[in-house]
Amino acid sequence: MENKTITYKTLWVFALILSLGFVVSAGVMGYALKQFNSTKNSMTVKGLAEKPIKADLARWEVNLQTSHASDSIPEAYQLLDQQMKILQQFFIEHGFQTAEIQLGNKSSQSYYEDVDNGEGRNIRTFKGYIAMQALVINSRDIKKIEKAAKDAYLLDEKGIGIEQTPQYLVSNLEEIKMSLIANATKNAYSRANEFAKVGGVNVGAMRSASQGAFYILLEIGSDEDSDYGGAYDKETINKIARVVVTINYAIE
Repeated sequence: MENKTITYKTLWVFALILSLGFVVSAGVMGYALKQFNSTKNSMTVKGLAEKPIKADLARWEVNLQTSHASDSIPEAYQLLDQQMKILQQFFIEHGFQTAEIQLGNKSSQSYYEDVDNGEGRNIRTFKGYIAMQALVINSRDIKKIEKAAKDAYLLDEKGIGIEQTPQYLVSNLEEIKMSLIANATKNAYSRANEFAKVGGVNVGAMRSASQGAFYILLEIGSDEDSDYGGAYDKETINKIARVVVTINYAIE
């Protein structure tokens, strides 16, 4: 009698587990079928558009630092003023107006060098003070900026080295982007139709669309990332603007 009770209990537990398994399986299959039905009648394509563009604005920020250390902070600022006048004169001689030249705040700091103590060890040694100041030029005269950049080597002869180069920018980026999105959308629709012809179906309504990264590239192309959401070449005047969109279409 006890063995029969155990058998009945075992069968009941087994049946319960089996029933739960059927419920779970049915749920999983139902979800999968729903997902399949929601995607089987659509296609996702990418559209590309690009166009050549040209910089219409240049920004050149030069961070001037005194060429050597001075014994005191006032002397460092005096040297900075002398060298800044030379730098300003350089830009004036290249056709820039005084109003186009903006100067930042002056600053100074202690200057140290590593000096060999004669025993094979370097000791950080105080050498004096240096002073710094930024000079910024914003101009729409690209040719004038370009000419000054080519002649910057002439400042080396006067003890002033410029490490920074101009940035060549495009002012109407949003307008360019919207135009490219429209063209990329047309390109995506054209691609979708090509796929549809091969598959013997028709392209239906647009279900969803998303914009990919927006690129401002060198004429030869680049994959460099930037904070703009793709790439933004600022080193050259002639560029390529490119945008990619991803669109999901219903198929009929």
